[in-house]
Amino acid sequence: MTTMDSTTMDSTTMDGREAWRPGELWRDIARGGLAGLVVGIVVAGFGGRIAMRLAALRVGDATGALTENGNRIGDITLAGSLGLILIGLLFGALAGTVWVVIRPWLPGAGLRRALVAMIVAIGLGSFGLIRGGNSDFMVLRHDPVVVGLLVGLVGLIGLSISLVDGWLDRLMPVAASVTSRPTSIYVAISLVGALLILPIVVSAFLGSDMRSAGFGLVVVGVATLRWWMLRFRGASRPSNALLVVGRLSLLIAVALGFTVELPEIGGALGLG
Repeated sequence: MTTMDSTTMDSTTMDGREAWRPGELWRDIARGGLAGLVVGIVVAGFGGRIAMRLAALRVGDATGALTENGNRIGDITLAGSLGLILIGLLFGALAGTVWVVIRPWLPGAGLRRALVAMIVAIGLGSFGLIRGGNSDFMVLRHDPVVVGLLVGLVGLIGLSISLVDGWLDRLMPVAASVTSRPTSIYVAISLVGALLILPIVVSAFLGSDMRSAGFGLVVVGVATLRWWMLRFRGASRPSNALLVVGRLSLLIAVALGFTVELPEIGGALGLG
């Protein structure tokens, strides 16, 4: 039996009233974006600072060297930490947008879904941190532990966003009607993401070496839009055909992402 997430189920308010179904769709979109922001600050931001510190400790003779973006390896400054948090926030917003698009097609629930999300994140998101030609990896002696830390950080972002999304699903109030305050907030968050963040995501994929995976994600996005239209009409589950299209296109996008990223990881390791 196919297991779908809470976006396929009816929700009720605390007093037992049935939620307004279109509002629940806005809630799902906003929830994914908020999950991305939380993970961006905590995991990408603070986690990035920890990963950089561990890299400096791992490759001691690199301490004091300047990175490609002008930071000094091993230095922990307030400005540098705030910069990493802001970068993490942006990365989280982008990750949250991608998460909203792919979430309906991930199998399982709970930790099992989070582990799948971790693999998807590595395939689609590693290019944001790992470039084989980046001189920083030469400074860091192409150390495999450092490269592994970065890959692990990307995977942790995917795992965390899935778990935080589930936590927010239990925490956020349902959208009871078109005039309810939660509905207005969810619509506002969703529209901000669609207008400001989605174009950046599209250009990041289609305007880079990841464009092949990006085209796969476009197909995933079309399947997701179709599913949202069906939800607005009252559907509780996608058809088997739509489920196959969504999951297969996501699988292809992730596979294409790995074909691009694996050589970059090899370059970071000094293998070519």
